[in-house]
Amino acid sequence: MGSALNLSLTTIDSDVIQHVTKTSSGCTVRSYSHDTGSGPVLCMVHGYPQSSYMYILSFSQPARAERSRWRHVVPMLKDKFSMFAPELPGYGISSLPAKSDKRTVGGILMEALQSVFGKERSIIWCSHDRGARVGHRLAVDNKPEHKIIAAIFMDIVPTAEQWRVFANPAAAVAYYHWPFLAGPTAPQLIEAMGGRVYCQDNLNRSKGANEAGAARLRENDAVDHYCTLFDKAETISGSCADYAAGAFEDVVEQEKDQQAGRKVTVPTMVIYSKKNLGRMHDVEGVWKKWVDGDLRGEAIPNGYGHYLPEECPEEVAKLVLDFAGNYAKQ
Repeated sequence: MGSALNLSLTTIDSDVIQHVTKTSSGCTVRSYSHDTGSGPVLCMVHGYPQSSYMYILSFSQPARAERSRWRHVVPMLKDKFSMFAPELPGYGISSLPAKSDKRTVGGILMEALQSVFGKERSIIWCSHDRGARVGHRLAVDNKPEHKIIAAIFMDIVPTAEQWRVFANPAAAVAYYHWPFLAGPTAPQLIEAMGGRVYCQDNLNRSKGANEAGAARLRENDAVDHYCTLFDKAETISGSCADYAAGAFEDVVEQEKDQQAGRKVTVPTMVIYSKKNLGRMHDVEGVWKKWVDGDLRGEAIPNGYGHYLPEECPEEVAKLVLDFAGNYAKQ
């Protein structure tokens, strides 16, 4: 698979520990952690078509300091918060889950987290894209044993709301991959095109127009790492299964939630790209229908796109520190 698959958080930060957890479902979860010894754990789950490597520029301290714009600020995050960054099951590093709905995957990730930090630590779910959708499911379920005390969702609206906006032709084109990846022939078609090529195309489509942000997305060989993962048939089939669950089981469950009045009740911050997601949705207005409690919306301007933790790590880290700092003692 080449050297790109050897990249991980441990290659960037010697303080980060790698874990391999065999869960009760049979799924093997690879993850990375940094433990301050107390306080809540920031659970940072990546999305499509990436890996946990996306968080290196925002939340870890590169060994080669000249490549980090955060060598002075990141230590503040590391001093305040423990961190857990798992590889999303089915995305080429953790193994394929038996089922890909967000409740099942969320349970797998919580089991892996608790195997590292124990069952007493509280959780701040702080994730992007598909990882944020897993967090949304868990926050609505609100199981006491999960101890989720706050949530940060990056660049999403609820799954059911995303499907509804497809009545807008511009949105249907911009997010074409949603129905495509959920279809039964998607894995074969992507393999025929080449997983690397398809991954590169998706990264290009969703990045912002801000050139500095696009350059940060490419730093540390990240794009090659992601594209190398999509050379694997398992990554293609696993990520397609994620989107298929998002078209069926996940939407059904969310509609049941809304009918029953089940909403996110923990304090929530939604960080989103003003240029991308904000152009298609009234993001904060949409989330108000799904959150029963404190809700904070933060639109990132200046042409930054979907990959906010990489394109504008300064803005993201400041917002995370400001919001999560309210729960640092819990």
